[in-house]
Amino acid sequence: MSATPSWNDRGLAFGDGLFETIFVDAGRPLMLADHLARLRFGLSRLGLPEPAGGAILETVAAAIPPDESGVCKLLVTAGTGPRGYARPPHPKPTVHASFGPLPPASVSAWVVAGSPVPVAGIPSLRGLKHLNRLPQVLARERLPAGADEALMTDAEGRVVSGTMSSLFWREGGRWCTPPLVDGSIAGTRRAWWIERLDAAVRPCAIGRLAAADAAFCCNALSAWRPVAELLGRPLVVPTAPPTDALRSLDGFWQPAEGDGVPWAATLDAALAASAWGRTWTRG
Repeated sequence: MSATPSWNDRGLAFGDGLFETIFVDAGRPLMLADHLARLRFGLSRLGLPEPAGGAILETVAAAIPPDESGVCKLLVTAGTGPRGYARPPHPKPTVHASFGPLPPASVSAWVVAGSPVPVAGIPSLRGLKHLNRLPQVLARERLPAGADEALMTDAEGRVVSGTMSSLFWREGGRWCTPPLVDGSIAGTRRAWWIERLDAAVRPCAIGRLAAADAAFCCNALSAWRPVAELLGRPLVVPTAPPTDALRSLDGFWQPAEGDGVPWAATLDAALAASAWGRTWTRG
């Protein structure tokens, strides 16, 4: 069921929960199986019980107007509780979904700069799309002038991701993406590209990107955002994505194939049936 978080909801008070940003095409949520596999994995990692799959699917469906395109945001929090960081003995997650219009589509290739805001995290949260996003909020506030996106690095100077996207670059004829490190999000479109391109997962200090001859960013709203300038260096912008398995939906590129079973019987089955689950072990 969808519910407005109350003042003592742990997601509101402590960021104790997870969220998914889901592209909706004419009333149909895309890559829902991947989003829900990541959500279920995250709940397991956080030690939270799974809400009933039917309840989550009904909440998503109820939030999406028929035949409309836009963005559905799904939140699952640890529910309500008393003051203090400790959860109640038997937390009851709250499920909430909302729907909004798509932002204006980007009509040009992105300029990608470096962010002055580092990102940090702890190993147990690696890859999860949890509700604690203050580093990304601050990074967007301090986005360098003229940039569409900025790369955030960890304490060791390794590229983690963009403020709101995953990065792929081409080096020596091979598409590459940074590994999952503390503070990173394992993106659904990132997983799709790793399988589609057989992309290499390679550690990436900022200096390594000097070897890139092409790059793109991806997130749930668009699986392909070509990069025209990377850290001050111009790149050749391709006229089409590096696969014909994408389609443009009003300027937003999305995978063309079907989505699979949205809620498998078990978490293991959900991971095996989704690109997100299959690529998780590759980092």
